[in-house]
Amino acid sequence: MSDPLISAVIVTWNSESDIRDCLTTLRAGLAATVCEIIVVDNASADGTLAAVRSADPDAVVIANPDNRGLAAANNQGLAVARGPYVLICNPDVVFGDGAVRAMVDVLERHPAAGWAVPRVLHEYGELQTSAGDLPTLADTLLGRQAARRRAPGSPSGFWWDGWAHDTEQVIGRGFECAYVVRRAAVDIVGPQDERYRLDWEGFDWTERFRQAGWEIWLAPKAEVVHLGGTSRRQVPFRSVVSQHKGMYLYFSDRRAAGWKPVLATVFALRAAFKMGVTSLGVPLYSWAHRDRRSEVRS
Repeated sequence: MSDPLISAVIVTWNSESDIRDCLTTLRAGLAATVCEIIVVDNASADGTLAAVRSADPDAVVIANPDNRGLAAANNQGLAVARGPYVLICNPDVVFGDGAVRAMVDVLERHPAAGWAVPRVLHEYGELQTSAGDLPTLADTLLGRQAARRRAPGSPSGFWWDGWAHDTEQVIGRGFECAYVVRRAAVDIVGPQDERYRLDWEGFDWTERFRQAGWEIWLAPKAEVVHLGGTSRRQVPFRSVVSQHKGMYLYFSDRRAAGWKPVLATVFALRAAFKMGVTSLGVPLYSWAHRDRRSEVRS
């Protein structure tokens, strides 16, 4: 059996409601490509595994007995992936025709490209921001709304909100709901940092790619729909804690040891504030990514 051109790694956790469409559209889009699909399940308690085996009997399934976290599960998939290009995606992504192949094409045409991201849409067709710059500490503490007001519509800042995402070009970083990485780059950079349980593993990995000389590219001909927040909504307070632990790890690793107690205090206070807001019923996910479903259905 020949090695695949593309290996897809999907990490699931109680994803029964989304995984069928993800697998069906992914397999359909790769029908003419030698590929493999690897699903790493983090101890789902619903029917996720049955849904995977029903939707795609050819998928390789790794069933963890407990939840190992996102970075660790991604690394499990990477460890067995055989293709020179690896798609890493969430189970709540629906792939447009040729989306994965379009990301691979960008990597093939640009030798310095180590990572390609698609143009991401919300469920109802609205553009979802999927490009930005690596975050500064100020960006992170002030949050997305402050960044939007500073430079609306321009390709600069933490998130490039309002930018059309229609140009194939190098970007600072990409939204990690779906992306393709070059295996040769991964072999140089190393796997994801497993200290990151749920969030900020992508920021850390992106920064390490860039430090090693690899570029991050937007592939506008690749379109996917991201439903968004399926796992996070199940554990909103745990998500806040994981997010802020990720922030702390990212910035403490990149500053002198004397910063660690300061950063720990600042991010603990920020997490407490955000948990308080979440307890009042403000949707956690909409803070980071606008959720069109709630707007349309209200």
